[in-house]
Amino acid sequence: MRYVIIGNSAAGIGAVEAIREVDQESDLTVISDEPETAYSRALISYELAGWIEKGRLDLRSPDFYKKNKVEIRLGQRAVKINAIKKTIQLDSDDQVHFDKLLLAVGGSPQKTGVKGEDKKGVFGFRTYGDLLQIYDTIKDAKEGIVLGGGCVGLQAASGLHHHNVKTHVVITSPHLLSQVADPECGDYFQELFENHGIQVKTGLSTSEFKGGERVESVLFNDGTELPAQVVITGKGVKPNTELTEGTGIKVDWGIKTDNRMQTDEADIYAAGDVVVSTDRVSNEETVNAVWPCAYEQGRVAGFNMAGAERIYDGSMRMNAADFFGVSFISIGIVKPKGEGYEMHSHFNRSKGRYWKLVFKGNALVGAVLIGKVDGAGVLHNLMRKRVDISDIKDDLLAGHYEYAKILPLVRKQGDDFKETEYEETLL
Repeated sequence: MRYVIIGNSAAGIGAVEAIREVDQESDLTVISDEPETAYSRALISYELAGWIEKGRLDLRSPDFYKKNKVEIRLGQRAVKINAIKKTIQLDSDDQVHFDKLLLAVGGSPQKTGVKGEDKKGVFGFRTYGDLLQIYDTIKDAKEGIVLGGGCVGLQAASGLHHHNVKTHVVITSPHLLSQVADPECGDYFQELFENHGIQVKTGLSTSEFKGGERVESVLFNDGTELPAQVVITGKGVKPNTELTEGTGIKVDWGIKTDNRMQTDEADIYAAGDVVVSTDRVSNEETVNAVWPCAYEQGRVAGFNMAGAERIYDGSMRMNAADFFGVSFISIGIVKPKGEGYEMHSHFNRSKGRYWKLVFKGNALVGAVLIGKVDGAGVLHNLMRKRVDISDIKDDLLAGHYEYAKILPLVRKQGDDFKETEYEETLL
């Protein structure tokens, strides 16, 4: 048996570990177009902001690949898959044979489609390579712009500010965190950022990146122009589905799989940010590009590739960040559309504490926490287990999330859902 994994991040690492739990001897190859060993993409912005020490991004110890008998091919891009011959063409013209293949190829920052976005100094913010280029660029940058007001964009803005770059955050939406929080939360964080010297401009779209070979300024649709020698775009991530071309693998924005993470090609699996999965709260098919989901999907795929049956029972949307010492977590459906939802919120602005709970029928389906977030694991489990919260709703509305009280209810109603390793860290 020869296992091949294309991708070396959370999903790929999860698959390696699962395969080796079942099969310690078969050939196992990991291919990655990045030159680095596995690192945490989620922590790139934390390093830029100075919240963690440089060089602390490794997902596993340096001897991980040797201990797991992995042939690692770094800096090599897979360009084509022949599902019939079971071969992978690399950009080096090498061919790699597989018996079982996992596509853990993640996603890439979406292009803005704006004139001049290919100029030097304009970056997506997805890889360690991006981080190194940003470090090099900000050495002589006085002004910077971040386009996008989601968690990654705001962390990137914090990072530029940390390196003494005068920074603007510019967004098309009316408030920060518009996809995962209400206007009052966005306004609160705008005030927080502006008090720390980062200016926020809302309701603007980009018209042009101006300058010579390197970006010098950004022109917006209202005619205003801001100087910038470094620009970070945060317009979302597109799944890297290019390798499915010429195969029988179905794609709907992301790669479609069954609940074993297997594609329509019998011996090809997919996991991570490239995959469409069922959201356990909304029951909709979506791409939840969340690190814990990617790792769990990778493990499920790895077990099934090695012949140990596992079922993936769905993903959950979750965003978490820390901005200037203020914690933020958003879980599940927080901006519901349609009827049947009940929302409750409370904001103590002086203490910097906010919570919002979203219910549908007798289920908790969404939560936003700012400031005091130590109950997030409890709320996450109530949603993931689809617990009937009728008997504890008043406690939840009073802000009482003690797991000791709720645990019996979760266990009683959640027998159908096996606890995952990630969930255990939240308990």
